[in-house]
Amino acid sequence: MPKLINRLSFKVFVISFLVQVLSGLLICVVLYSQTPEMLYSPKDELDDLIQRISDSTREESGALIDDFIRRTGMDLAFFDGTTYQTGKYNTPLDNIGTLTIKDLHDYHKALDRGGMGTYGVRFKDDPTDYLLQYFDYGEQYNLIPRAVHNSYPLMIAVVVSLSLISSFIYAMLFARPVRKLSKVSRQMAQMDFAAKCDDRRGDEIGDLARDLNLLSETLEQKIKALEDEIVRVKEMESQKEMFFAAASHELKTPVTILEGHLRGMIEGVGPYADHDEYLAKSLRTVKRMESLINEILVASRMQSAQDVAVVQVDMAEVIDDKLKESEDLFVIRDINVNKSIDKELFFDGNRELTSLAVGAFISNAVFYSREGSSISVTALHEGSNVVTVIENEGAHIDDKDLQHLFEPFYRPDPSRSSRDGGSGLGLYLANLIITKQGGCCNLENYAGGVRARISFGKTMSRKTPFYVKP
Repeated sequence: MPKLINRLSFKVFVISFLVQVLSGLLICVVLYSQTPEMLYSPKDELDDLIQRISDSTREESGALIDDFIRRTGMDLAFFDGTTYQTGKYNTPLDNIGTLTIKDLHDYHKALDRGGMGTYGVRFKDDPTDYLLQYFDYGEQYNLIPRAVHNSYPLMIAVVVSLSLISSFIYAMLFARPVRKLSKVSRQMAQMDFAAKCDDRRGDEIGDLARDLNLLSETLEQKIKALEDEIVRVKEMESQKEMFFAAASHELKTPVTILEGHLRGMIEGVGPYADHDEYLAKSLRTVKRMESLINEILVASRMQSAQDVAVVQVDMAEVIDDKLKESEDLFVIRDINVNKSIDKELFFDGNRELTSLAVGAFISNAVFYSREGSSISVTALHEGSNVVTVIENEGAHIDDKDLQHLFEPFYRPDPSRSSRDGGSGLGLYLANLIITKQGGCCNLENYAGGVRARISFGKTMSRKTPFYVKP
């Protein structure tokens, strides 16, 4: 019962029912109090009674006379007209009706209460002339209020019945769509966003349904975005753990080598007695460690950076400068460089970091090309993007290696580190830098070799730095 009382549909039903009942009763009261007077005296019906008696037998008339007395409250007495003596106390007849005056005692009491009048009557089956004396006590009634008062039970029954029916219909019309909205909201609470409210209504419930649908869509999008973000954060944490585990492993080798050199020189064991030779080797090992540590620090800063300082950068200038820096490397490897670079390749980025990323792709192309071969560098506008393509002819990357090239410390050819000092962080850093600036990059095999592609969204002009969040 308490649960039912707390239901909105029950409250709507009760309130509407009470309002309608009270309104109906108020109408009845106003009608009763504001009706005009229509005065009625019981003797006004005597003419009708006399006429009905003359059309009825004496036996039938008894019931008519008793009904008249009951309704009007008047007293009637009948006398035989043939034996009636004027000025005398005549004894009333006792065989006409059951409620008429039967004896002189009752007759005198009626005479003392009010005025008297006389009618001559004759029954249909009796030729005798009779006298009907009536006693009028002066009572008058207002017919309309009396009729309204008498009809109160019926009026109340009608008002209550109509109120019950209309209140039930009203409560159902209001409660049914609310229950449907409640069902959808419960499904939303259980993370089921497939259910939708019927938003075809043009009223406030329709507005609420549309708001719930919008809320459902927004929550679904936000939850999906949050789930994606959780996955991304987990992946980043996993990548960080893998990165530092790999970094520790990579540092362990040169540290072990350096420790062996120093211990051998201190103890003067075998060839380590030649301090000049092994001090030079130790210095090269330290330089390798320094380079590796610097790359690890850059990678760590890029991973933890929330935003990157960005200005207008000309990719044409970045590539030209990087190619000039790498001229000695091209000579050593006997690499021929073909370049096709458009002018004013502006995009929003960080020049120093972009230069580091482009350098990684160029050096990677050089070291994985045969001596005496060629690489080509192309930079141009492609739609709304600034695109750089670096190709090294005659090279090839195994398909099993392609998907891992941007992972930290991954080397398709581990033996190359002994030749060029590569740490396996170059392409990882390059990809990290480019994506942090809103660009993208990839490596692929093509018929003539390997192709690297770097793409940034171009801009018209920008001189003041700003910050972007990756």
